[in-house]
Amino acid sequence: MTNLEKQADEILALQSIFDTKFRLLHDNNQYEILIDFDLIQPFLLRCNDKTSIIHHLPPFSLIINYHDEYPSDRPPSFIPSCFYFSKISLRNLCQKLDNYSFVKGEVCVYDWIELIKQETTNELTLDAKVEEQINDPRALNGYLPENIDQIYQYLINYNTEHEEKQFENHFQTCLICSDIIRGSDCIRLHRCRHFYCRSCLNTYVQMALNNGRFGEKLLCPQNQCQKALLPNEIKQIIQDDQLYQRYERLTLQHALELMNDIIWCPRCQTPVLIGNGEDNLAICDQCHYTFCKKCREIFHFQTICPKDYLIKQLRLQQEKQFERIRKQQEGERERIQKEKNRKRLTKEQERAQTERDRIEKQQKNAAERELLKQRYREVTIDLTEEDNLLENILNAERMEALNTQSCPNCHVKIEKNGGCSHMHCSRCDYNFTWSTSEGPQDPKITSLLY
Repeated sequence: MTNLEKQADEILALQSIFDTKFRLLHDNNQYEILIDFDLIQPFLLRCNDKTSIIHHLPPFSLIINYHDEYPSDRPPSFIPSCFYFSKISLRNLCQKLDNYSFVKGEVCVYDWIELIKQETTNELTLDAKVEEQINDPRALNGYLPENIDQIYQYLINYNTEHEEKQFENHFQTCLICSDIIRGSDCIRLHRCRHFYCRSCLNTYVQMALNNGRFGEKLLCPQNQCQKALLPNEIKQIIQDDQLYQRYERLTLQHALELMNDIIWCPRCQTPVLIGNGEDNLAICDQCHYTFCKKCREIFHFQTICPKDYLIKQLRLQQEKQFERIRKQQEGERERIQKEKNRKRLTKEQERAQTERDRIEKQQKNAAERELLKQRYREVTIDLTEEDNLLENILNAERMEALNTQSCPNCHVKIEKNGGCSHMHCSRCDYNFTWSTSEGPQDPKITSLLY
């Protein structure tokens, strides 16, 4: 393929990819491509001491000039342009495109575009302290330090407009009725970015106005959202001129009521500006009515306004009432404290008496136990002597029933349970011969058995 054919194929491919972002300038030799940066994550924009999070950046302009030696021998010429890039950033970008490894015979414009997209990070800083920079003659624009504030605001406005377009072109879910509708049929509040369908917001605003909520009191319907609706948003929502005029009138009246130097004429209800003088004179410029700014009645020349006098009397009565209530409360607190002290002393006395009774009972029980112990000791001694005698008798009877004989030396009973007739007494070490005669050898009874 010839160079012209490859150039034509590349232009056709770029037109299909970039569509409206592609524009031919002079025949088929020069064209411009607007490159959109794909911001996957939110983008941090800095300018002096200001920061902002944005999701969209204006496109980067790249102008391509074809010549007869592209793509067979060398790449085409290019002109980058971006008003929010610094001159040094554009110069570095030109150097990267120059250093790109061009393959002879292959087109390279799309690869250049991908290389430019990689130039964006997650942060952009508009620096006003940069020194004079040497610009690449091929690069256009590049911001100047004195223009960074305007550029910063433009980028924020661009991001807002782009977000609104995206919002309007997609389906959204109303946060009140949960209906799914197009974003263009929703109203998105500027201060908090919450959005609702027009029908829900219209009902909400009308109910709020009927209940006397207006101005900064008319808040976003989202739970715990304290952002107030803007006047232009309310006008867009209700779409009723008479209702909106009522809203403006109530808002103005409320704002004037908050001013200390504005009162309303009692005759024509026109706001009247009052001075800081000691007198209570107020004159309406609309109906020329002269009235007292304290009581709103026709002006009187008394030094003290009857309304002020009445208010002072009411305050004195209120203070006396508060003082009487305070004394009653103090007396009640003292009575309650005395009652608590009395109950506490009574409880302490009861605990002391209980402790004394417990000690007396313990002492009485100890004396009784000691007496019983003495009696039990006597009974135990008597029972022990009788038990020993009974035990000896029982042992003697048992010995008589067994195969036993008495030792000829110590007369202790010895049992024979087998073997020969030679016997040994383990008590006195006496040896003797077992007698085969029946009956006891010694009439003496011994309770020990060896």
